Amino acid sequence: MIILVNRLLETDSINVLPLPVIGVLETLTAFAFVFLIRAYVGTIVAGELTGNPVTIREGLHRCIARIPALVGVILLLIFFIMTIPFLLSLPLLVLVGVILSNPVEMVGFPVAAATVGIVFAVPFLLLLFKLWFAPEACVIGQYGPIESLRVSWRLTTNYRRKFLLIVVITIGSALSIYIPTVLPELGTGLALVPPVLDAISSSVGELLSIVWAGAYAHIYVQGIVS
Repeated sequence: MIILVNRLLETDSINVLPLPVIGVLETLTAFAFVFLIRAYVGTIVAGELTGNPVTIREGLHRCIARIPALVGVILLLIFFIMTIPFLLSLPLLVLVGVILSNPVEMVGFPVAAATVGIVFAVPFLLLLFKLWFAPEACVIGQYGPIESLRVSWRLTTNYRRKFLLIVVITIGSALSIYIPTVLPELGTGLALVPPVLDAISSSVGELLSIVWAGAYAHIYVQGIVS
């Protein structure tokens, strides 16, 4: 149903609706993919893995009940992942600005940009990895926002051997959304893509996000059990 709404939002027929209604529909579908899909799939997968399967109604009830806490988790994730790397890289930026009046002219723009990027990217990626399972801890483990971050941090401390696996899954989940949308254009030489083919490719990417959400839940439950 969510994918169908997304496809309708991409057609010209949606323009018959008032602009505020279109904005509300776009917001709801985006919210559903960011929150509901991961929460619902995690609930179902966790129930199957632990031998306590839930019905569709129970799964919806549980994930909807956890939405307020999940929203808090996502907001905290965005805050910490963006703020902490910035604060860590700020002293270096200030130091470089004091020592070198114009670092771009002295070392070149590529070197300066790469240095700033590395200083920001390293703590950013580390935090992203350490806090990656906070949504699962919130929905499956029923933890509050702050405790969900702590649980994810403790779990990933024991996941050093699975670091590469988690990286592959994360990259795969991102590419599964992007690649199906550009393949039709590449295959047709950037010509006009048939609407049906474009809709199918976009839907495939969105359907694959369900698979990745199940993988996150599987790794989380496995970590808790072990």
